Amino acid sequence: AVDALYPPAAYNDRRVLARDAALALSGLSTAEGIPLAGDTMVYGEFDLNFFAQLLALADPQRGDTLLDVGSGVGRLVLAAALLHADTLRNCHGVEISPPLHDAAIAARVALDSLSPSPPVAPVEFTCGSVLDGAGLEAVEAADVLFSYAVTWASGETHSRLVRALAERLPDGARVISIDLALDAQAAGAAESGARFELLHQLTGPNEETGGEATGLVYRLVRDRRRGKGGGTASGGRP
Repeated sequence: AVDALYPPAAYNDRRVLARDAALALSGLSTAEGIPLAGDTMVYGEFDLNFFAQLLALADPQRGDTLLDVGSGVGRLVLAAALLHADTLRNCHGVEISPPLHDAAIAARVALDSLSPSPPVAPVEFTCGSVLDGAGLEAVEAADVLFSYAVTWASGETHSRLVRALAERLPDGARVISIDLALDAQAAGAAESGARFELLHQLTGPNEETGGEATGLVYRLVRDRRRGKGGGTASGGRP
């Protein structure tokens, strides 16, 4: 079903869509004024079998919500909704690029036209950043979070993401991070009282690079004496 919605033969079309969207968002240009995509050109398609393996290691429970951070055209969100149709309460993708967000919505609509129509978990897409607004609210509701947006690899940008996860994810949430280790203290989130406990590490194919990627599956463990955002929990005897 996923290949029907995202035909491999149309991969270059999706890359062009992402490139054009990045150019529209970019503040970079050549001396002649020609726009440059810069670090905002981050489109890539993750191996579906590898994704299924990592998602299984994150052990989604009935009623859980999955969040894909930087969900692009929604391919992995719909894959998760199809793989765990009877388990996940919601599959949510947050994407900052409006054209990619619109493509994700179109793919979800197209899913309903497939015959036979496969069972699918509820799906939601939000256009915005996971660092504020509705995107940050999605982080607060996530039980399983997936992150493969390579833009996070740029130093402070990744630290901002890790701080947001440490401060806002529910206790016990699982995080699947591709190639990038999660360390709340190193990211400046020590006051959150959270730490990322590594549960699994798995290597799989990365067709984008022609090499391999490493999937790191974490559980967020929160100091119960602190609330989200680093505040000390109140109530009870000292």
